[in-house]
Amino acid sequence: MLLSTSERNPDVDGATDEAVLAAAETLGEELAAAKDESSEFAFTTMVMQCNEAIGDETGIDYGSVCGADDDGCC
Repeated sequence: MLLSTSERNPDVDGATDEAVLAAAETLGEELAAAKDESSEFAFTTMVMQCNEAIGDETGIDYGSVCGADDDGCC
């Protein structure tokens, strides 16, 4: 799990902090590229879908953490 006591010890799902951070960085880069190539509506829709998928996997509601009205977040 992210921010576990050891970056080299996998959590219950087998993911290390290092792997989670690498995946998050890749997602961020892909979202940045998509933002440059997409309409505002298409990009917002994609971010909402990503938030929902992340929430389904983690149980965290990223929509409430990073709302569409928060210009400083996304």
